Amino acid sequence: MFKNHLKIAWRNIVKNKVFSLLNITGLATGLLCSLLIYLWIGNELTMDNYHENIDRLYSVYQKQIFEGRVDAGYFTPAVLHRELKNKIPEIEKASPMSWKGAKTFAYNGNVFKQEGFFVGEDYFDMFSYHFLEGTVASVLDSPDNIAISEEMARLFFGSPENAIGKSISYDNSRPLNVSAVLRDASPDTSKKSDFFLHWDIFLQENGWAPDITNSGPATFIMLKEKSNVAAVHAKIKDFLTPYRAEEDDNFTVELGLQPFGESYLNNNFKNGIISGGRIDNVRIFGFIAFFILLIACINFMNLASAGSLKRAKEVGIRKHLGAKKGSLIFQFLGEALLLSFVSTILSLVLIALAMPTFNALLGKDLSLSSLPPLSWLGILGISLLTGIVSGSYPAFVLSSFKAIYLFKNNKNANAGSQWIRKGLVVFQFALTIILISGMLITSRQIDYIQNERLGFDRHNVFVFAFQGDSTRTFSGLKERALQLPGVEHMSISNVGPMQFSNGFDDVQWAGKPDNDPTIFMSMDVGSDFAKAWGTEMLMGTDFSDQSMADNSGYIINETALGIMGLEDPIGQPLTMWGREGTIVGVMKDFPINTVKTAIPPLVIRNGEYLNRGAVLARISPTNTIETVEALEKLYTETLPEVPFDYVFTDAWYNAMYKSETIFYKLSQYFSLMAIFISCLGLFGLVIFSAQQREKEIGIRKVLGASASKITRLLVKDFLRSVVLGIVIGCPVAWYFMDKWLTSYEYRIDMPWRVFGFAGILVIAIALLTVGFKSIKAAITNPVESLRTE
Repeated sequence: MFKNHLKIAWRNIVKNKVFSLLNITGLATGLLCSLLIYLWIGNELTMDNYHENIDRLYSVYQKQIFEGRVDAGYFTPAVLHRELKNKIPEIEKASPMSWKGAKTFAYNGNVFKQEGFFVGEDYFDMFSYHFLEGTVASVLDSPDNIAISEEMARLFFGSPENAIGKSISYDNSRPLNVSAVLRDASPDTSKKSDFFLHWDIFLQENGWAPDITNSGPATFIMLKEKSNVAAVHAKIKDFLTPYRAEEDDNFTVELGLQPFGESYLNNNFKNGIISGGRIDNVRIFGFIAFFILLIACINFMNLASAGSLKRAKEVGIRKHLGAKKGSLIFQFLGEALLLSFVSTILSLVLIALAMPTFNALLGKDLSLSSLPPLSWLGILGISLLTGIVSGSYPAFVLSSFKAIYLFKNNKNANAGSQWIRKGLVVFQFALTIILISGMLITSRQIDYIQNERLGFDRHNVFVFAFQGDSTRTFSGLKERALQLPGVEHMSISNVGPMQFSNGFDDVQWAGKPDNDPTIFMSMDVGSDFAKAWGTEMLMGTDFSDQSMADNSGYIINETALGIMGLEDPIGQPLTMWGREGTIVGVMKDFPINTVKTAIPPLVIRNGEYLNRGAVLARISPTNTIETVEALEKLYTETLPEVPFDYVFTDAWYNAMYKSETIFYKLSQYFSLMAIFISCLGLFGLVIFSAQQREKEIGIRKVLGASASKITRLLVKDFLRSVVLGIVIGCPVAWYFMDKWLTSYEYRIDMPWRVFGFAGILVIAIALLTVGFKSIKAAITNPVESLRTE
């Protein structure tokens, strides 16, 4: 019996090639998109959760509260970990971590820049790393030790075995002993690093760091087993209060704890409360995956139910010949499940083919083999559910009709499901317009971020590190560089632009309120910084070669000027870290770290002493390659032992918003897939409608109806459903995209024209899809449809 049903199911699939192809293609495409998104979501959800002590690891965050305004983030004092560990007994281990930075290492004439972190002595006791050489106990037991990755060991020493115990030069300033070689970072970690250096070196290199009132690095703690987290949170909340001598009722500093495994996805703060982050993109794409799969399933059900109505007479004959209702149910469900399983298998093949491109886009290493067993059960469940639901109408409705009814009222058998199909088409296109509108608005926002100046001109500027000494100075390099054709301006900074990390409140100005707690950012720059960075001086002047001898001048940004409330700031006194000076200029605001957050107040010092830092070179847009090569030659002549590594700031800037760019590209691809799937279903329903009304069309043509009138007759019902879907989908899309845009400090206004364009685009595509088959039906010779009458 089963074999007979399988044969009949296969014959019907082959017989109805067009409907079968539309069904399989639509569902396979939907499953392809959904499973690719699911693989990415699964990877994001497991990020940083592989550590053995994950249940006891916590990130410390800091809140600064002043007159109702709350700023929060993972910036903490550089010496906080030691104080916490000494004074809170529930804390077993604690470690700071710096921001990721590039350092220069040399061994036997091999000189390379590598990227890594400074960490505390407890770091490797807290977090799980696989040691190829060395041990946890001795890895950072001395400031002269360094732990390196397997890749770095092979780069400098040939193998991990050869690396252990060797001395490697750090930043051309001190030798370090390789105490451990670590297996290259897991793909499930967000803390990929070539090396780990002792925290004492960080404190030595950053003079502000030993002061517990200054903040910058991250701090992690590991609680003792069975510790009361709520009790620790209560103890840590006001932990920093005793260290601040000038505390008042209007300003407070609080600490909080967040499970470390949650901090990768939930890393944004709003009013001092953890509020979203990468988890927002995970949720959005979760909905997109669901919507696309839903659109594909709606297609499948619509086409399957429509196609089954053509077999009403077949059901009548089989019932007349004695077929039982159960046998008919089994037959129709079996056919639907067979189509569903074929679609699933095809989607898995397509995923395997698309995976390299998908991984290249995301920068990840995903594969179907990484799916857990429960996920495979989920895929099987989706396939079963889709097949059962789509086959339910012919299986349970048609099989319940009496045979005589099916012969006489085949048209009425269609009426019951017609409204359902129209409703599903409306819902389907509402989802489609949401996806398309979201994609277009995302495109506008990404374009705004990447192409607007936003306070500075990042084009035609590149940055490279300079590590001079008493005989090889930056001023000497700059003087020679400006003589090269193509080099327009050059300056130096102690931090890379848009790489700020530590804040402080030790700034005094005329009229400052008592105990004002405003947190400032600072940077030291050389002459002509504004010209090199491409920003504007709104008042006063930039530092110049003539003014560099006077190191008492300060430049502030617009935000700082607004906080200080100075009407005529030029020449006004300003003191920072006890160094008295005057304001010589006001610089236009530019994003400090990200365009998603408000620009903080910035104080810029005269960095005439700088001989190490990030060099900004603005060059002519013509002959770019030749100019860079000339600068590289000059740099190599000056510092032959340090590699010339540079990055153009527009590439650097775009890399900062890689997640937004990926978000846009994925939404673009998946929106196109949604349109494709929806149009497949619409095309199939037009075919069905034309077949159902074949004799009606023939009679109308005999009675004189033109091809255009018949085309309009077939098209209008479908377009009515499409337009209704657009009307429903646009307000929903506006609501969600408006919420998404509010996460950006720099953002576009909601572009209402986008919804009109998306609606016109969907209608045009639907019209082409429906019109093609409608015109074909309208121009068919009526003799073909009426010859049996």
